[in-house]
Amino acid sequence: MINIYELFILGQLMDHPMTGYALRKAFTNIVGDAQAISFGTLYPLLDKLEQAGELVLSFKETENKRPQKLATITAKGQDRFKELAAKPVSINKQTKLTFLMKVHFLHLFDYDLQVKVLEDFQKFSTDQVANLKRLKDDLDNNPHMVQADINDGMLVKEFQISQAQMQLAWVNKLLQQRKGE
Repeated sequence: MINIYELFILGQLMDHPMTGYALRKAFTNIVGDAQAISFGTLYPLLDKLEQAGELVLSFKETENKRPQKLATITAKGQDRFKELAAKPVSINKQTKLTFLMKVHFLHLFDYDLQVKVLEDFQKFSTDQVANLKRLKDDLDNNPHMVQADINDGMLVKEFQISQAQMQLAWVNKLLQQRKGE
């Protein structure tokens, strides 16, 4: 299983060194406030990655004289990032987030890996649409629920299906762009 925080940190550092604060802000910009990484998760992970030799931490002076940790990726960290990027994405509650994280770093992948990531995301999205449609059909034919609950559940399923279809269309467009179609 891919640790999305590790993938994110190493991927962000591939472009340039960053402070812990800047990493947290970048993560929030990608995934939104609802799934922000806490400093209590971020800083121990930075220390762990430093111990593994994947990054180097130094201190950077700031205008207010309060030093900040500055993380710089090492060659070992670059190799680890490439390894994580190439790993298949497991189907779990973080699958969509993991794919979005990989899409965020497409510019760091070679052409073949870009296409592979997008084709895997396309398959996941296609399966997601089909599964949601099956769940909607099952809900519509559920003899154990009152009709009002079925009606409300159908509204939610319609919304989820619309989101999944939009996601699939977006991935299809990205894949066509990469393939030059």
